[in-house]
Amino acid sequence: MDYDLVVTGLGCAGLSFVYHLLNSPLKNQRILLIDNDPKQKNDRTWCYWSEEPLEIHPKNSPLVSWNNISLKNGSFTTIKPLVDLRYFQIKSSDFYASVTEKIHAADNITWMLDSVTDIIVRDGRPVVTTLNNGTVTGKKILNSIPLCSLKDKNYLKQVFLGWEIETSSACFDPSRVILMDFETALPSETAFVYILPHTKKRALVEYTLFTKEPFVAKTLLESKLKKYIQEKLGVDEYIINYREEGCIPMTTKNLYTEVKHPDLISLGSVAGCTKPSTGYTFHTIQKHSKQVIDALVECKGGSKLDWIRKARFSFYDNILLNIATRWPGELPFVFQDLFKKNNGQDILDFLNEETTFLQELSILSRLKFKIFIKSLLRYETH
Repeated sequence: MDYDLVVTGLGCAGLSFVYHLLNSPLKNQRILLIDNDPKQKNDRTWCYWSEEPLEIHPKNSPLVSWNNISLKNGSFTTIKPLVDLRYFQIKSSDFYASVTEKIHAADNITWMLDSVTDIIVRDGRPVVTTLNNGTVTGKKILNSIPLCSLKDKNYLKQVFLGWEIETSSACFDPSRVILMDFETALPSETAFVYILPHTKKRALVEYTLFTKEPFVAKTLLESKLKKYIQEKLGVDEYIINYREEGCIPMTTKNLYTEVKHPDLISLGSVAGCTKPSTGYTFHTIQKHSKQVIDALVECKGGSKLDWIRKARFSFYDNILLNIATRWPGELPFVFQDLFKKNNGQDILDFLNEETTFLQELSILSRLKFKIFIKSLLRYETH
């Protein structure tokens, strides 16, 4: 069967696209979804900031958000109120349940539980090859699956491992998210702990490492996380409710060498929606999904289907990634300076690439210039 739209990969990007698709004039088209997972497990945590919950935020679960963010670097600690913004968290299981409910209510959507092995161009059109169901065609293919291996790529990665833990004693401050608690004495790499506190006794605690190493042992990350919980939080006994881990490329380059065709449209990280210097992706995925759907409704293609960042933000990211690569011991102090000298809302607007050039000049002019000049003199793209 030839479909109007085929969506390959039903992670955050694929399901976000389908959600917005079902709220658009294209909702009645013949749609095929392909993923090898029924999306019933809680395997990810996504966060974003905004004044109000995004339209796609699950309605089937309690709203979890904070209005303060914090950064720690050794003895330095700062807490920043977010003014009009809130920092929202989404459990992937809640997100999956919310979107799949909409999918199962639509009789024009077919969900194929299968693995995509390749996407090629045959007879002038993209064709999806699956493991168990042969080939599939569609007028438009929306793909969020990396179709090449990233193992041999020489790029900086954000490798993380997190546990949601429950403790017997109060050791968390539920009024604020700790975005970064930097691990000191790491001259060759940057590492920090990220904490999403739900109560005084329950939080997601995540160890994050910036590295170019092709492989990082899970046991190493687990030992670092255990040590932090024991030494920094002062907790020896706890229950682990949930575990997550992942690896996010930190690069402004396109690592995903895909077939180029006007009817093959990239989504999510494959489309460049991940912020290279931070790894945040969720909010940008929503903006890009709506942009793609608007272009499809208007029968427009080309650049209207691509997520295109403003060049100056790629420049800022490359300056930061250059520091992270060449002088990783300096990176905690760059973030310390950024958080110390700017208010919380301005920081997050800047990280969301929603500031004007004049606002960016104001934010950056408050920082110490020495390391940035050093990075600029040895500037390269990452």
